[in-house]
Amino acid sequence: MQTQDPRLEIKHMVRRYDGRSVVNDVSLRVMPGQVTCLLGPSGCGKSTTLRMIAGVEMQDSGEIWVDGNLVCDTVFRIPPERRHIGLMFQDFALFPHLSVAQNVAFGLSGDKAAIADRVKELLSRV
Repeated sequence: MQTQDPRLEIKHMVRRYDGRSVVNDVSLRVMPGQVTCLLGPSGCGKSTTLRMIAGVEMQDSGEIWVDGNLVCDTVFRIPPERRHIGLMFQDFALFPHLSVAQNVAFGLSGDKAAIADRVKELLSRV
């Protein structure tokens, strides 16, 4: 029997701000097809955990794995735009290092011409 790799696995994730632990030794495994929700009171580290998974914030320790591949630890880091992980920010922020068109295209797949056409179509609506 072959076992599947988790779609997402975080191991012993820690994030501190000014010496205060915001995310403390969080581990999570999400299997293919599984729906998972992070629940907790305001300020407990849910958004910080999601920002670390997406790559827009760096953890102090721990590992992030996607489809059995390491995407980030404290030495190795795949940049957010190469992780193919979507994140809806609470404040509607964009990736600051990408243009507006590149931000719109971020979640799209296909050939470059088709993506460019779709970005143009979507931006024409706004």
